Amino acid sequence: MLARGATKMRPCAKALCMGSSHRACFHRLKPNTPSAEVAKALRSDGCVVLQSFISPKQTAQLNAELDLALAATSPGNAAVEASGAIPLDSEARDALYGANTKRLGDLLTQSATWRDELVNHDALHAICSQVLTPQTGDYWLSAAQMIELGPGSKAQPLHSDGGGWWPFWSMPRDKYAEYYLNFLIATTDTTCENGATGVVRGSQDAEYLSVTDLANIWQYPEEEVEQIELKAGDCLLLGGRIVHRGGENKTQADKRRILSCMVISSSLTPEEAHAMTVDRKFIENQPERVKKFLGFRNMRPIVGPGVWLHPKGELSSILGF
Repeated sequence: MLARGATKMRPCAKALCMGSSHRACFHRLKPNTPSAEVAKALRSDGCVVLQSFISPKQTAQLNAELDLALAATSPGNAAVEASGAIPLDSEARDALYGANTKRLGDLLTQSATWRDELVNHDALHAICSQVLTPQTGDYWLSAAQMIELGPGSKAQPLHSDGGGWWPFWSMPRDKYAEYYLNFLIATTDTTCENGATGVVRGSQDAEYLSVTDLANIWQYPEEEVEQIELKAGDCLLLGGRIVHRGGENKTQADKRRILSCMVISSSLTPEEAHAMTVDRKFIENQPERVKKFLGFRNMRPIVGPGVWLHPKGELSSILGF
């Protein structure tokens, strides 16, 4: 069953991963493309490739810094399993999180490159300010994790990331305000063979307001799933509505790595509790933009008096930095 309102694919959707023909179907923007152009492409396609989003040096450093931690990480999603937030049987858990897929969080303590360079990435913040701020107000980091898709990992079930928050199910498509962005930053080449992310063209225009069959809302024919290959350092930017999945890793030894940086409206609760766990000595010396991004400043959504407040004044005064 297709999601209600799903659009019919264009001819180039059938290209899938045959050569480079599929690449022309989605916008691939060069470094330093104005954020307004990025936002326009995102509105059109539901996703956009940002070429050379991070440098070769940053890419190499991220991999080197996280190699040991990833080697010590078990496949699956330890945080969800430990909390019991999503009670799944082993088969369902493996399908969702991957039997040989590793997810490493807490990157602020794991990677100096992420902590000192990429959390304050100019293009990332320019895009968030262009896309999220006019529609929903201030934004903050929901979670960042390195995802390593190991050999033999099956394709994920199709899903929309924005479905993890209630507005996804409550706003009609014509009044939908974007409140979620996912920057999927490749630190290895991602190919159709090792599990490049697959997206469903036009799925961002589906209507969910009156959906009742939740078990089948993201069912699309395989021929409509287009994998988007990336070079190491490229970023696939996803909006909250586009239906997508991590692909199948058909290789014998190739490990596909993507750093997922999820940003949401400040009117919603982040996945990771950065303000409760980030080291004070680190945050004291960060730029204002980073302090706000990690939850150490008052937040102002598009409506209302604000959130993340203290009755005696601005958080900067209360915290003393």
